[in-house]
Amino acid sequence: MMNNIIGIDIGGTHFRIGLVDIEGDAKNFRFQKLPTKQVLHSGDVLRDLAEFIKEYAIGQVYNAVSIGFPATLNKSRTKILQAPNLEFMENLPVVDYLSEALGVPVYAERDVTMTLCYDMRKYEIDSRGITCGIYFGTGIGNAIMIDGKFLAGRNGTAGELGHIPVDGSEIKCGCGNVGCMENLAGGKYLAYLHKNYYPDCEIAELFVKYGQEDLLLEFVDRIAMSVATEINILDPDNIILGGGVLNMDSFPKNLLHEKIIKHTRKPYPAENLNIIYAEDEPQKSVIGAAYYVHAIMQANNT
Repeated sequence: MMNNIIGIDIGGTHFRIGLVDIEGDAKNFRFQKLPTKQVLHSGDVLRDLAEFIKEYAIGQVYNAVSIGFPATLNKSRTKILQAPNLEFMENLPVVDYLSEALGVPVYAERDVTMTLCYDMRKYEIDSRGITCGIYFGTGIGNAIMIDGKFLAGRNGTAGELGHIPVDGSEIKCGCGNVGCMENLAGGKYLAYLHKNYYPDCEIAELFVKYGQEDLLLEFVDRIAMSVATEINILDPDNIILGGGVLNMDSFPKNLLHEKIIKHTRKPYPAENLNIIYAEDEPQKSVIGAAYYVHAIMQANNT
């Protein structure tokens, strides 16, 4: 029986780690947040990860390691395929290498899946039916659970909502394509607007000072289009929306909600949407990594 899980959330900027009971008990959490460059520094990502985890775990008992990556993984979730925001982290056999180096089972998934695991537990959402988690941060993170199992797809790349093609956009995306939605409805585009149109304030204050400007209203509308696209395809039981963008001061969630309904098919599913707006918590993906292992165990026992 697995008890203590080392949960890890690797981001393009920050690396987060904690020791979590599989049920989410954080009494001995030992949460750490540090620059990703401080952990992955030598050019050998797998060796850096293994050495950091070993040092972190000195004096601790743990039964598994669960890692969320800002990346696409293969269908079996053993290998990283592509990480647009961490170019050096591609084609890496992360599970095989770390399992051997650490001597415990290692689980790998997209970071957004770990986030959805946390939010489903926090907001008491039943694993039956369809639940979509859509998170607007630097890009657009999307995870989908169907009857207790996460949708992976033929190649492991299901749920890439941020890569809906947008007509007329000529912005090159980190995935290699041109005209992806996340370049117009994610934090990267918000940073572009801040730099070029609203440099007189901090980016965190954009919606406080300029929330009624057309450029920002169009930005909110594109977020709504992204969400409505997934709703129209899947007709989900639950939609969890979150991420740093939606949790900015004065972000117009009421307007977003109206726009989502506007773009959603009528009369259904528009008339009975169950949308939950999740708080942005720095530790959620680390704790969610332990919940992810728990979800796998439950699925394997059914």
